[in-house]
Amino acid sequence: MAGGGEETAARRLIEVFMLFNKMNWNHQPMDLKQKHSELRLLVVIKRMGNGEDEGVKVSDLSKFLKVTSPTVTQLLNRLEEMGLIVRKEDPRDRRAVRVSLTEEGELTAKKALQGFMQRMNGLVDFLGDDDTEQLIRLLRQTTTYFEQMNLNDSNGDDVNKC
Repeated sequence: MAGGGEETAARRLIEVFMLFNKMNWNHQPMDLKQKHSELRLLVVIKRMGNGEDEGVKVSDLSKFLKVTSPTVTQLLNRLEEMGLIVRKEDPRDRRAVRVSLTEEGELTAKKALQGFMQRMNGLVDFLGDDDTEQLIRLLRQTTTYFEQMNLNDSNGDDVNKC
């Protein structure tokens, strides 16, 4: 688009992103008292652990979530206080800590995932198959664009490796 059209389209995109950011689209079932970030971490532990008895390394969780280890540690502290996770020393590397879900943690992660999937299935029903596929395609393109921008901004350096 040329001239003022770009600005108008860009402003409309900003408005939509701001609205989307304010939406409570990740709302969880009422019986779950954890914050979204805590529930997300439980689901990630469940998925990454994949039934392994050893659990998941804290460093692997940090890498996957693209946050620092101290951020993950704070979340894990709260989850441990709630009795949803247990930490163990890594049998092969004493410097590493592994995390696994308790029975209650498994149940909570399962409920959170079910709630999220129910909301996403509702969105698919609302949009219909064609619009859902178009949304998926556009969001993937959007992600690619912003990933490329971030790469360019960091001059090709992977800031997560610092």
